Amino acid sequence: MSRTVKHFLFAFPFALLLLLVHGQSQSGFISIDCGLLETSNYTDEKTGINFISDATFIDSGETKLIQPSDQLFTEKTYWSLRSFPEGIRNCYQINVTFGTKYLIRASFYYGNYDGKIKHQNSNYILDLICGM
Repeated sequence: MSRTVKHFLFAFPFALLLLLVHGQSQSGFISIDCGLLETSNYTDEKTGINFISDATFIDSGETKLIQPSDQLFTEKTYWSLRSFPEGIRNCYQINVTFGTKYLIRASFYYGNYDGKIKHQNSNYILDLICGM
């Protein structure tokens, strides 16, 4: 058997697995884009993940957009946000089922949405992952 055929036979199952994993449905998952307009949704081109608005999960806060200059180098999931300038507690209400395990991932990006940062490169992304 030629060397090329051996490489193909070795690599093909991994390529197929990658396609299968990439093509999995989002059944059982919700991906929420905070600050996205209530009637909006979109599919991320890189990941294929469908995002919906957070408007049905919370009744407080203000919708904001990051600075247009930051949108040039930032993923779409960070373009909108929800700011909470008032109130002590602002909670998202997501229904859960007793006995079911949940993985919650939240990403935060300031994006100078309020124009208070005067220095470039002062934005940071924070990822938080919790298993429940």
